[in-house]
Amino acid sequence: MEIERLITFLESSPTVRLLRADQVAFVVCFLRRTLKLTSEDSAISLSHEELQHQLSVFQEELRDDGYDVFSGSPDRYLREWSDAGWLRRFLPAEASSPHYQLTRYAEDAIGFLENSISRESRMVGTESRLRLVIDTLSDLVRGSSSDRDLRLQTLLNQRDDLNRQIDAIRGGAEIETYHPAQVRERFHTAVDLLKTLQGDFRAVEDRFEEIAREVTRGALDVDRGRGDILSGALDAEDLVKQQDEGVSFDAFVAFLFSPQAQARLRETINEVTRLEAIADQRGAIDHVRAMVPSLLAEAENVLRQTGRLSQTLRRLLDSQSTSHRKRTADVLQDIRTLAARLKQSTSQTETPVPSEIGLQVDTSLGVSSPFARPFWAPAAVFDVSVETNEIDWETAKRQARKLSGLKRLQWDRMRELVHQVTDLQTNIKLSELLEHRPPKVGVIELVGWMQIAHEDGHEIDAEATEQVTVTTDDPLTGTSNTVHIRIPLVTFSKLHQPENETVRKGKPR
Repeated sequence: MEIERLITFLESSPTVRLLRADQVAFVVCFLRRTLKLTSEDSAISLSHEELQHQLSVFQEELRDDGYDVFSGSPDRYLREWSDAGWLRRFLPAEASSPHYQLTRYAEDAIGFLENSISRESRMVGTESRLRLVIDTLSDLVRGSSSDRDLRLQTLLNQRDDLNRQIDAIRGGAEIETYHPAQVRERFHTAVDLLKTLQGDFRAVEDRFEEIAREVTRGALDVDRGRGDILSGALDAEDLVKQQDEGVSFDAFVAFLFSPQAQARLRETINEVTRLEAIADQRGAIDHVRAMVPSLLAEAENVLRQTGRLSQTLRRLLDSQSTSHRKRTADVLQDIRTLAARLKQSTSQTETPVPSEIGLQVDTSLGVSSPFARPFWAPAAVFDVSVETNEIDWETAKRQARKLSGLKRLQWDRMRELVHQVTDLQTNIKLSELLEHRPPKVGVIELVGWMQIAHEDGHEIDAEATEQVTVTTDDPLTGTSNTVHIRIPLVTFSKLHQPENETVRKGKPR
């Protein structure tokens, strides 16, 4: 892989950000326990109230176990995890409160940790994976060939092999079975594939959600009609279904939603879980037992996502139709009001009703029939001179690396520091505060401190100034630069600390 691409991924990926988080063990443990499907009673999404309650219980368990972490409110952590890209927050059509589910980035991080830990505690098998590769390649050759003779010869060879095995068993030959190590190896291979399959559904959901966002953005364009919006959405949905992921997902749903296929799969799972060689693998057995309901739940969640796309279309179209109907109703109401006033005025003055009463219709709007066939007209010819524009790829790469290297300000922790320091002393200058917490993001962090002082009512004296020192790291050269900046005198005071200790997120202006 290219170095530039690897650096950009490590600096911007939410998956890597989760693995590098200070409290990654506790975050992953909670997300995996609540939103990873490990039993038939589990759910792949939870409401805000339910997840908030689960997090409160988890915080109490951590405090009982002696861990001094997660001391903030559950709402704060759910908001931060959603902003970081680890939780997906959405509002189902049938619910009145938001729901949460894992994103593909959180799925990747949890899967990576699960695979890494499980590899240390179980055997490293290669024979079953080799057979799986060979069987897959052989099936690929058979299934992609349209040669009738080749397909017939393959089926005859399979029939001969089956006949030899049947004759051997009838003749009293010893039946060959898998060694317990081979059973465990194949079982863990199947479990790993199942976990990977469950995590892959997030990519399909993200694609349909992206289509819904594009449809919503298109509806905000006043120049686009309802027909254009509907056509674009349907074309995008058809394109997803025609791609490899969509074709594979449709085949998966057709197979899994078949009652016969479900019955055979459940019977196979029951037989597998009774094998003595894997009797001690309780966690993996529970995961396999929940295979059918978990896969059905994942598939239904993706189908609900497509349903939400259809609901978005209906809402957009209905909203435009409603606005037209409302406008027509207002015009008709105005006509009734004017007619009533005219009738009242003529009855009171005993004047005859005007003989000519009518409506003034604005005919400036063109009305055309969709079946009209206009005369042919030659296409317009534009004489445009072509200009060559060369792109400096090195400069573009450097700017892209700078953009991907931007870091977010931790508003919650910054406000908590102000609260903690002002509890110890009444007033503190910004330069003194930076001694407790030197800038980690760069010069932009000074703007963040001044933004907090402005929003929370602390003192900012534009007439007086003070000088602060900031050390910045250059990601391109790997060197550190020290700059001296003169800023307005900012004083944080305990008297101006907001009474509500709930941390608010601010944005620099």
